Amino acid sequence: MDRKKPQISKTALRESFGLLKSQIWEFLEKIALAVFAQTPHELGPIGGKGARGLGPWAWLSEETKIGSAAGVFTDIISRIIGVMTIIAGIWFIFQFIIGAYSYMVAGGDQQKMTNATKKITSALIGLIIIVAAYAIISLLGTLLGFEILKPQILIEELKP
Repeated sequence: MDRKKPQISKTALRESFGLLKSQIWEFLEKIALAVFAQTPHELGPIGGKGARGLGPWAWLSEETKIGSAAGVFTDIISRIIGVMTIIAGIWFIFQFIIGAYSYMVAGGDQQKMTNATKKITSALIGLIIIVAAYAIISLLGTLLGFEILKPQILIEELKP
């Protein structure tokens, strides 16, 4: 029995990939705006008498503001972890779609189907590792008696 592959025109394929690409970029733009949305800060004075420094973190040099400095550090770490998690999730979706597409167009070729299955499995394992890493860090912090992902409390306790 000779099975024919369904024929898809190159124009239709280009249009569907173009639509997918624009939707992915729109999604990434929304995520980036949500993650990196910040209020603007004015620059502090440069040098001179009574100057506190340059930039939005000039006030961090004051010894009484150790809690605020720790809060800024915690915020930076939190944003970095958030961005990395979002990138890992997007990478998982991308790899899963590529693997699923490869599986669909394998046309019964056992080698191509095996490679596609490996790609999907690898993407799923990567996602599980990301989620497990977060859980292990939280558990480790609980066992050690402080939250590793929120170092502000520990920094405030260690101040001179």
